[in-house]
Amino acid sequence: MSDTMPLEISLQIAKRMSALRLQRAWTRDELAKRTGVNVHTLKRFERTGQISLPRLISICNALDILEDLLRAFKPRQRIDIQDWQVPQNKSRQRGRRHTATETIDS
Repeated sequence: MSDTMPLEISLQIAKRMSALRLQRAWTRDELAKRTGVNVHTLKRFERTGQISLPRLISICNALDILEDLLRAFKPRQRIDIQDWQVPQNKSRQRGRRHTATETIDS
């Protein structure tokens, strides 16, 4: 993962959130009223992708995408440690070595 990747991802998220806001025909002032997030914070978020997690959650809630955010962090599979076993690998068979002439002829 490169150093710029988190910044690029945060900017993509900010653009998507801005697009969702605009689809609802909401101004930043309208979203600020619905979320309790300062309008200047919203503007900085849309421009830079920087915002605190509690504010991001408030915005997701107002845009009706909080369930999508929660689903991203939902545990994928529960494992009961009492029943867990190390998978048994099948024994590997040794292959025969090929001579130089066999690999050329093949």
